[in-house]
Amino acid sequence: MKAYWEAGGQALSAANLDQALAIAGLGSAIRRKVRTYSKGMQQRLALAQVLLNKPELLVLDEPTIGLDPGEMRDVRELIRSLADHGATVLLSSHILVEVEQVCSHVAVMNLGKLVASGTVDELIGASQSVYLEVDDVGRAVALLKSIPGVSRVEGDAGGISISLSGVERKVIVTALVHANIGVETIESRHRLEDAFLGIVEGTES
Repeated sequence: MKAYWEAGGQALSAANLDQALAIAGLGSAIRRKVRTYSKGMQQRLALAQVLLNKPELLVLDEPTIGLDPGEMRDVRELIRSLADHGATVLLSSHILVEVEQVCSHVAVMNLGKLVASGTVDELIGASQSVYLEVDDVGRAVALLKSIPGVSRVEGDAGGISISLSGVERKVIVTALVHANIGVETIESRHRLEDAFLGIVEGTES
């Protein structure tokens, strides 16, 4: 850390060294050689280097890529800690579960264009995603694809996920029952991933 800072020609006294190390949470590992670090610890060290200059804005691109689940959790907690210490963090990620867990606001880009933005809750609330379990997935998928207002019909052995736009769930159930398809489960699912897919598909239609 000291060598990294001094390589930029700045006095070590100007570095935010102690706080950067404290936020990164490397603990006793600061006395070990970096080559012994796990990928997660290396990510923490990289973020600590950035924090030496007390940045007000950090731009992070896929910061958890290549990490195991435990390391991903640790880096996400670190990102939240950065925000708690007053930094604005701009996170670019295709891992929407991660975005939902870490971010307060979201901007959705499609083909280089901004197609939606708002708080995470606003975008999730705008999505009408439904999961169904039926006794004949194949026939149900074919029927659902023919109903106006139903999109992103994805079926597997366990059930079907769909997105709704301007059509109520009871209309879906009625159509399935009239086609002699038994409906065992129907529930709303509100996730950022569902909202993202619904928004992107809506802009492409």
